[in-house]
Order: sequence, then structure tokens, then C-alpha cells
Amino acid sequence: MIDRPLDWQRVKRLLVIQSGLVVIAVLAGTTFGKVAALSAFLGGVIALGASALFAFWVFAPYRAQQPGVLLTRFYIAEVAKLLLVACAFAVVFIWVRPLNAVALFVSFFLVQVVSPVLAHWLAGEAQR
Repeated sequence: MIDRPLDWQRVKRLLVIQSGLVVIAVLAGTTFGKVAALSAFLGGVIALGASALFAFWVFAPYRAQQPGVLLTRFYIAEVAKLLLVACAFAVVFIWVRPLNAVALFVSFFLVQVVSPVLAHWLAGEAQR
């Protein structure tokens, strides 16, 4: 039997929320200029790409009789996510000039940390 390990709808909702936060970060960045907007875009896309990689790797269909496979996938996906983020930041810092580091990191933080908190809060509101 092939199952999806967790609620796939929640995963898609989180990625949609993260995409919306990237747009908000870019719009906020435009008030500080084109460099800040581009930097905010790059930070948000790094976080969104890492989350999407993790989600599609971990939450792909699997056989319910093999729970160890899911755990292995989880660890591999987390390492891949960290490597993707590290490499993406390295590429941005090496090749993107000029760069607004504050906008880059604030956008990354917004998408990476705030979106799961927001998704959790929205799920709690929906259950009431």
C-alpha cells in the first residue's frame, strides 16, 4: 500500500504561504530600492526552494510497511536542504553585486520561520 506520510494539503498550503511571503518581502523591499527588492527576492526564493526540496523529498509517496524509509528520507532531505541553502547563499554573495544583506536575510527569515508559525496558527483557527 502506498500512502502519503502526512497531510499533503498542509504541505501545499505552507508552500503557498511561503510564496505569498516572498511577494510581500519583495514589495516591502521596493520601498528601499531595486537592490533591496532583488535581495529580498533572492532570500525568499532560497528559503522557498529549500522548503520545496524538503517537502517533495520527504512527503513523496512511500510504502507504509517501511517506516524506516521515511525516517531516512527525512534526514537526507534535511541535509540536502541545508546544503542547498549554504550553496545558494554562497552563490548570491559571490555573484550578486550590489547586494543588500539585510534584505536578503530578513526575507529568508520571514519565509523560513514566520510562514510555518503562520500556517500552524491558521490550522488552529480552522479547527475552532
